[in-house]
Amino acid sequence: MKSIPKLSQVIGLGILTAFLAACSAEKKESAIKSEASEASEESPGGEIEVHAVADCPTGEGCFICDSSKRDPGRLWCKEHDRYEDRCFLCHPELKDPKRLFCTEHGVYEDECYLCHPELKGKDAGAAAPSAPADVLMCKEHGVAERECAICHPDLAAGLKPGESLKIRVASAESMEKVGVEVSNPETTTARPAVEAYATVDYNQNQVAKITPLVEGIVRDIAVVPGQTVAAGDTLGTVHSPEFAEMKSRFLAAAAAKNLAGLQVSRERQLADKRISAAADLESAEAAAEVADVDLSAARQRLLNLGLSENEIDLLASDGRPTSLLTLKAPFAGTIVDRDVAVGERIEPGDAIFVLADLSTMWLELSIPARDAAGLAPGMEVSAIFADLPDTVITGELVWVASAIDEKTRRIQARAVVNAPPTALRKGLYGEARIQLGEASSSLAVPTGAIQTIDGVPFVFVRVEPALYAATRVEPTQGAASDQLTAIRSGLAPGDQIVSQGSYILRSEFLKSLLGAGCVDD
Repeated sequence: MKSIPKLSQVIGLGILTAFLAACSAEKKESAIKSEASEASEESPGGEIEVHAVADCPTGEGCFICDSSKRDPGRLWCKEHDRYEDRCFLCHPELKDPKRLFCTEHGVYEDECYLCHPELKGKDAGAAAPSAPADVLMCKEHGVAERECAICHPDLAAGLKPGESLKIRVASAESMEKVGVEVSNPETTTARPAVEAYATVDYNQNQVAKITPLVEGIVRDIAVVPGQTVAAGDTLGTVHSPEFAEMKSRFLAAAAAKNLAGLQVSRERQLADKRISAAADLESAEAAAEVADVDLSAARQRLLNLGLSENEIDLLASDGRPTSLLTLKAPFAGTIVDRDVAVGERIEPGDAIFVLADLSTMWLELSIPARDAAGLAPGMEVSAIFADLPDTVITGELVWVASAIDEKTRRIQARAVVNAPPTALRKGLYGEARIQLGEASSSLAVPTGAIQTIDGVPFVFVRVEPALYAATRVEPTQGAASDQLTAIRSGLAPGDQIVSQGSYILRSEFLKSLLGAGCVDD
């Protein structure tokens, strides 16, 4: 019976020993984990992602998974799966603080095959020349972070001509299948110009509205609209009692002047004989001067009504104040309008005829305010009109407004066209170009190759088979057509521009603006 307590003691001692052993093992495992954790925290980089050759992102194996690709002259750290002289876990003093480091895979960013598969085929021990050490790379798209169009489409509007954002596509073959084609820019001769709207008008400096200066009744009309007349030709006649009265006043003033002249002669003779006082002679001379002024005023009124000096002299000699007023052309031109009929009563200021000299015409121009800064009189202007196919009208800029039109918010200008074709008629509406300078050699691209993003013109340039650059360009002002657009700056002659299918790359760009960029990866 006493053996039972001894057995209990043995069993208890065994259980205690097992418990202490388990505690010791747990503490040891905890210490190992703690040590590993501390080592990981102190490590300057993460662990190399070990993978099989078949799973290598390069598609053909790398020095990490394929030992045959390692440099036999360099020691390999088997503990951390990297070159010994590149093992920053064993040798943290070797790490270059000036180069970006991939903490995920424990190598420099410009040597990480896992983040940047495009680096395949390059020596892992040498820095990639296309990725400077101080440039942050976009791991998702394999371009510099600041040039990634997918991650940072908002940078497009702030680019200067020649600067670009990069777009990496799935493959070069995919671009060919959807019709993307590239070519070099063409060389063309371009001339900078400002575009404007143009309206044809008469030269208002050579337009006359024929109107009588007295009230009357139209007696006769001698011309019709469209008829060409010479200076002094009769256009029509007006019966005017007021005109007859003006003639009478002229005749009366002429008679008064003659009488005043006789009176002066008589008083001078009497004064010479000392028969009359000197005051009488002075009064007679003053009356003669007044009569002369009245006669000049009456003559001028007749001149204003269109009578010539010869006609007035004839009236003075004839002495018959007729009521017919003859309307004559003040200069050679064309009757462009007539707004009266025979027997119609007219008043001073009513235009009976409109006479225009069509040897010159005006182009009234409407120009965007932003384009008007460099305009000056003397510049050449060319205009085209849909109603005048295959005809280019040229003129000279003569006036640019100093204020913006309140209705259109545009700048008004005017050009004179000398010897215009007869088909150029008042009211025609078209487009004009004001030439700013001499023609010069320039690069040109198909007009369809230019895409606008955020209001800024871009051309897509192929950098690599699957990499394109959305390049900001500056088209030559006014040097564009349906086929070609001249580029002032932003492109080089050797650039491979997307001449066909540029809208596809623009769509890729716009996806990122809509939130379909790398944030969805």
